[in-house]
Amino acid sequence: MNLLAAMNNRLDRLDEATKLKLIRTLKEADLRDDYIVPLARQLGYLVYWTWNSKHSPSGFPDLFLLHPVTGVILVREQKRRRSAAAQYQPTEAQQAWLDGFGVAGLDAKVWTNEDWFSGLIRDELLRGAGRTA
Repeated sequence: MNLLAAMNNRLDRLDEATKLKLIRTLKEADLRDDYIVPLARQLGYLVYWTWNSKHSPSGFPDLFLLHPVTGVILVREQKRRRSAAAQYQPTEAQQAWLDGFGVAGLDAKVWTNEDWFSGLIRDELLRGAGRTA
């Protein structure tokens, strides 16, 4: 079974309460490292993220994904909702970068933990790689 099939199988088996708990507790770095990056690399993407933004200008998005065969570039800011009332608001600097990438013609937006569990992230990565589920 390949990674994509294993991930789909695992997500399909989760009940809604378990999904909700994972959505709220899964850290952005864990979502990136354990789910998004492995799938993106399996699909052929080159993936960049800033390891430590301490000495970098603020606001640059969390993930920069380039598919060298299709030419698709995905620029993504990751956000996690810690409670039901919390919102997914990029900072002003993050939104400025996302808007700027959008003006430049790149696909730039926010990915949330819910987007992983709904299958949206998987579907966007597949489309960018010229594949379907």
